Amino acid sequence: MKKYTLLLLAGLVIYGCAGTKKSTYKSVDERDVPERYVKDFHKRYADVKNVKWEMADSTLYFANFKTEDNDCIMKFTRTSTEMMYVVPMEYLPSAISDYVKAEYPEYKIHQAYITDIKNQKSYLIPIEKAGEKLNLQFDLKGNFNKVVD
Repeated sequence: MKKYTLLLLAGLVIYGCAGTKKSTYKSVDERDVPERYVKDFHKRYADVKNVKWEMADSTLYFANFKTEDNDCIMKFTRTSTEMMYVVPMEYLPSAISDYVKAEYPEYKIHQAYITDIKNQKSYLIPIEKAGEKLNLQFDLKGNFNKVVD
């Protein structure tokens, strides 16, 4: 009986570890991030101290941080800087969740963001079904705009 209990516990631990999501990007130290990205970040958020930098490739970096109000992500590329604010699911407009339920019934929303790209704000809603992922864009009133890359 002890063997079965230990085996069951070991299986649960392995299953739990496999279920945790890890970033697909490489964590990097701030001194390894291009100087212009670091300067831009600190110019905008001088009071933020705990920043987690990630690198997708040599031209794409992310700064993950918290403000007083929100979890945030800044995306830096050679040509642009984008800002993403995490939206708690309870604050997501019902029009968005209703649209996803109607048009993508087997997909689930795990996270929601408000993006600010060149002073244009919109909702970015990543949805997922059995490993298949889509990103949906909505205006701030909750009206569907398009599927984005």
